[in-house]
Amino acid sequence: MRLLILTSLIWVSVLSFGKVAPSFQGELLGGGRVSLKDELLKEPNKGLLLCFWATWCAPCMQELKMVTEKLKADPKFPVRVLTVNVDTPETASDVRSTMRLYKFQMPVITDSKHEIFSKFQDSKTLPFSVLIKPNGQIVETFNGFHEEMFAKVQEAMK
Repeated sequence: MRLLILTSLIWVSVLSFGKVAPSFQGELLGGGRVSLKDELLKEPNKGLLLCFWATWCAPCMQELKMVTEKLKADPKFPVRVLTVNVDTPETASDVRSTMRLYKFQMPVITDSKHEIFSKFQDSKTLPFSVLIKPNGQIVETFNGFHEEMFAKVQEAMK
């Protein structure tokens, strides 16, 4: 029985490791459409950090500020950032002003129905970020704000 449980746990770990990111398409805040496939092809030597956030989420703002500062300080950092805003229609009008207020320059996909968000996470906790290698493999997820995020990203992208 122990062997069966241990074998099952190992198999679940193997299945979780290297999971392929679910494909998606979305509307950009500034207009136009974007897909995960196209984003991964833009810079094939860099990973993609997909950051889910909402305007009312203080830890989300903290994380996006940290991401912005890191990418400004280290333009050779091995990831690009694509954000997915999950504000509902009641607060979606705050997205543009929040981007201006914090001087965020990263692209924003609007996902008010949580169609993209639900492909990546069931619990709907924020902030939530996913590190995706250029081949589409998910190598790390971050539930909540993590100051050690960049060390983990750097290690995963080696």
